[in-house]
Amino acid sequence: MNGKIRSFFKTPRKMGAVAMAVMGLAIVMTPSLHAYADDLFKGGKSTINDTFGSGSTVIWILYILEIMAAIFAYVKTKNLAVFGGIAAVIVFVNVVFGIIPQ
Repeated sequence: MNGKIRSFFKTPRKMGAVAMAVMGLAIVMTPSLHAYADDLFKGGKSTINDTFGSGSTVIWILYILEIMAAIFAYVKTKNLAVFGGIAAVIVFVNVVFGIIPQ
């Protein structure tokens, strides 16, 4: 029996498989720990909504930048589809900011 065990561990793959199995069992058997903490950003929620919420300054800046980029792209390409892409971008921005929880 002594020879069979030693011959089993001679190949590195078998040793690696045994080591992974032992580590897997150790991870499964460790207890889960819970973390309890206070929300440190609770006070800043109104500031974030004022800055990034609907009708905020950031949204208007994004709209102005999108319009300028559309005009620049149209002047460079002379393609109305590129200029019309601003509608798609504005719709995308409205959907994204609508998905973000308040």
